[in-house]
Amino acid sequence: MKNVLLIGLIVELIVGGLLLVGMSTASAQAEAGDSGQIQLIPDIGKIYRAALVSPLREVEGEIQDEEIADFYHRLLQKYDLDEP
Repeated sequence: MKNVLLIGLIVELIVGGLLLVGMSTASAQAEAGDSGQIQLIPDIGKIYRAALVSPLREVEGEIQDEEIADFYHRLLQKYDLDEP
């Protein structure tokens, strides 16, 4: 009985140590910004920006008045909405 408890304790310590090392490595990689793995969670900021900017870019090409088109283009540049 003591042997089983001792083996269980050793296995628990090994598994806990491996989990601790794995979590610290993952958090260090996340802080560095380079996980080296496929990112499963989408970048909500990029999706939101693309949804916001794509109609503005489409409309910019349809403006026929040169002054309004220039103003619109400068407005997009001012708020950094003209970059892909």
